[in-house]
Amino acid sequence: MRIELSAVAEIAHIDHSTGEVQIARGRSTVPLGAGTGVLTSADGVVATTWENLDVDEDAVAVYAANELFTKVIGVPVVGNDGDPARKGTTPDLHWGPHLQHCYQQVTHCILFVAPQYRVLTYTTEPGGSRAELLNAPSAPTDVALLRITGGGGAPTARLAATDADPASETDLVGFAGPPGKDQPPQVLPVTADGATKQITAKDDLAGPLRSGLSGGPVLDRASGDVVGLAAAGPSGAPATLVPAAAVAAAMEQAGVDASPSPFDGVFRRGVDHLAQGNADGAASELQESLTYYDSALAAGHLDAARAQGGTPAAPAAASTGSDDGPSVPLLVGIAGAALAVALTVVVLMRRRGSPAPPPVMAAPPPVGSPPSAPAAPPPPPRGATVTAAAPPAARRDERPAAPEAAAEEPGPAPPAGTPPAAEPTRTAGTQAPRAAAGATPSFCPECGTAVTPRARFCTGCGTRLGDAEK
Repeated sequence: MRIELSAVAEIAHIDHSTGEVQIARGRSTVPLGAGTGVLTSADGVVATTWENLDVDEDAVAVYAANELFTKVIGVPVVGNDGDPARKGTTPDLHWGPHLQHCYQQVTHCILFVAPQYRVLTYTTEPGGSRAELLNAPSAPTDVALLRITGGGGAPTARLAATDADPASETDLVGFAGPPGKDQPPQVLPVTADGATKQITAKDDLAGPLRSGLSGGPVLDRASGDVVGLAAAGPSGAPATLVPAAAVAAAMEQAGVDASPSPFDGVFRRGVDHLAQGNADGAASELQESLTYYDSALAAGHLDAARAQGGTPAAPAAASTGSDDGPSVPLLVGIAGAALAVALTVVVLMRRRGSPAPPPVMAAPPPVGSPPSAPAAPPPPPRGATVTAAAPPAARRDERPAAPEAAAEEPGPAPPAGTPPAAEPTRTAGTQAPRAAAGATPSFCPECGTAVTPRARFCTGCGTRLGDAEK
């Protein structure tokens, strides 16, 4: 990917030569150059050489001063053919010395510089991203690390092993302009010498490196591994090889892992299929790789696979169930809706303060004891309307109670351990009769639950029976 370096310059000129202080302020975005970098980690870390990112403040001062004098102060700058990056002069006798003072960054011409790094990705649609510097390199051939925003899933290069023998055939790859589907990278055959750390080529490399290939990866032609980065080196000298070991060391010092992205494995399989003549397999893998990242390189290989007759495999259709019944997703949706309704009812019941009574596990009655009455339903929620229900049918072995009876006489106490008899179905009609004053009631006066003789608390609602009678 291509890296463009610029600087935001704030400049202020203070003129007090006339006895009155006059301040002129300007702001400029100064383009400083471009280079090439390579992604080495799936989280968007780009490696390049520091010579591409080192800000020349003298160059920034010239550019910012020219724009300040022409656009803010309003005097012409001549002698530089209109190029704000070059020094010039002004025919104004008063402002002429002040222009030169700003070139020299004297005390009454203040300059603030903020570097800006922009990474242009090699995608089918032109794109770019701001980047931040992760480490603090100083020498031109030091490894500089940038992190771009939104770099997850981007293609990454694989660094060659530090103990690997130098590759016999290598290529220098880089961009001399903004990358795009119609602007692929330049590939220059070079010879990289790991012992002397020099890069040589049939043609002079100084021009391509100045045009933007500086910092680009030197690739092993057989494996595609990065054996190092290319640096321009001293004037007139061969290009410098910054070995892969230096890149790995810089990443380790910055706490960055050389992790691959999901795109990498799929793309490599597609390229392998294409090299083996399997056009269908190549088309399928390369098309899948584009779902991870909009790589112009993958798109170009996919076009090549299609030109060879390759057809991507159709994605498997999702099962919708049988024709005569609802689909599995529909059944899951219905079950989920039913569960949601049930949970809503439970929440509403709890908010009304009417929790359902817990189930009672009754012990089996002793041999010979009469069968107990059927279990009573839970009491209705407070405030709810109660619908009258028909009285339960009498069993064959019990006689109907006399209608004029006002109280029910308690029978003999059941054997110890016998569970209390369940209350018959309550209706909205006549309330269950209370026991005579001073005697333990057979039914709770609060909730109507049947209680055993001499019981002090109701098992249904917990009401103290003696207190309830009072």
